[in-house]
Amino acid sequence: MKKYTFFFLILINLFSNLHAQQSSNSYSMDYLKRKFKHPNYTEKVLLEFQETLKNLKVKTELNEDIPGEVISWTTMTEEFSIQKMYLIQNNKLKEVEALPKDDSFLKKLNSYVPEKSKFSYSSDLWGFPYVYKKMNDNFYLIKVTVKSFNSYPEIPNDDILIFNLEYKTKDFKAFRLVRLKDIHNEKWTEVADY
Repeated sequence: MKKYTFFFLILINLFSNLHAQQSSNSYSMDYLKRKFKHPNYTEKVLLEFQETLKNLKVKTELNEDIPGEVISWTTMTEEFSIQKMYLIQNNKLKEVEALPKDDSFLKKLNSYVPEKSKFSYSSDLWGFPYVYKKMNDNFYLIKVTVKSFNSYPEIPNDDILIFNLEYKTKDFKAFRLVRLKDIHNEKWTEVADY
């Protein structure tokens, strides 16, 4: 009888450990320190980052966009997709938004596409942005894939475009479109100044 009890306890312990490893709470401080090695990732910053993960029920992908400056996490399930991006400033995490929201950006983007293929800010049309690099002028260059609006998504439509965009920002509030291209082409179109 003791053998069965002991075996049962081992199974429960194994199951608990597997469950803990699959939950987002498995991002221990040791794991985060191994993942993020830049000196700007102080224990305080890593604790703040760990706190952003605590209520998630699914495993997330941790990203180091710009080492020591911009980190993010993304998660996707069948029901939802979420990305959170953080700028490290003065030994603190500051949540930032890497997708533009202003009308001038959208107007500029739409000036480069046919009238029937306009882009909008509907969330299901934009991919997760990626901070590609920090440029010499302290702008962050961001890349994203975006799909033009379709009022009937269930019907294939030749006017629907999928573009790769590059845009820049200094403050993650004001964004400037730099260049764009149709994903089916290799040639980028440089954007004129605003």
